[in-house]
Amino acid sequence: MRVYWKWLIKSVPILGFALLMLASTVTPRQARSNVEAWFMYFGVENVPVWLSDESIDTWVFWIAFAAVGVWGAHLYMRSSIVKGKLSVLIGEGEPWVQVDPELDRWQATQTGGSWYRYRIALVNSGDSTLRNVEVKLGSLEKRPQNFHAIGSHLKLRHDRAGTTNFNVYPTQDLQGSDAMFVDVFSFFVGPAGCTFLRVASLPEETNPYIPVEKYDVKIIATSESGEMAIADAAFIPCPGQMPDFRLLKMQSFPGR
Repeated sequence: MRVYWKWLIKSVPILGFALLMLASTVTPRQARSNVEAWFMYFGVENVPVWLSDESIDTWVFWIAFAAVGVWGAHLYMRSSIVKGKLSVLIGEGEPWVQVDPELDRWQATQTGGSWYRYRIALVNSGDSTLRNVEVKLGSLEKRPQNFHAIGSHLKLRHDRAGTTNFNVYPTQDLQGSDAMFVDVFSFFVGPAGCTFLRVASLPEETNPYIPVEKYDVKIIATSESGEMAIADAAFIPCPGQMPDFRLLKMQSFPGR
């Protein structure tokens, strides 16, 4: 959430310049220029002569207009031109889809079957460590009943301590094998085709099982420096086969 507040605060100058443009076109009282009128409105009586000239309104309007354009381009177009260092990757096979050995051993003593972890990889394409990265479940569609994990942290691979933030070191392998992996789904395959599914959000033990159906999932990763990656993925059941977990779209935004 702090990332959104950062963008909101940085947008305040645009609002200020827009109000300045508006002020240069309207007047609260009679005066030689709109700028002079606003100074007088706020109690400034000795207005400099150059602010009383009618041409000052035009100058103020176009200077404010240029400022809105420059700051807006810096703030918004930069995120489209300059890509962030943090990104999300989904591949095939291990470790993106992998049997959970601990859950698998426990399940084997119960009814048999195997638990599979479906994961994403967080890739740091920069040359410095991204610190205090958080990964949260942004949305899940179609959303099951009594599902309350939206906005919760997702589970770091092999983590049993409930870690909610961690560092992502520069990724060297182009295939992402040295990336940081985060669990998204736990999928169980039991005897006679029995299957279960749940989201790997924290605390994981409180998550209910959800129907094994197609889900569109949004995952949001942010670092303390403002780097952000937003991934749209899909969990797709395949009759007679293991489900598919696909990355549909990924957006990466630079930090400060």
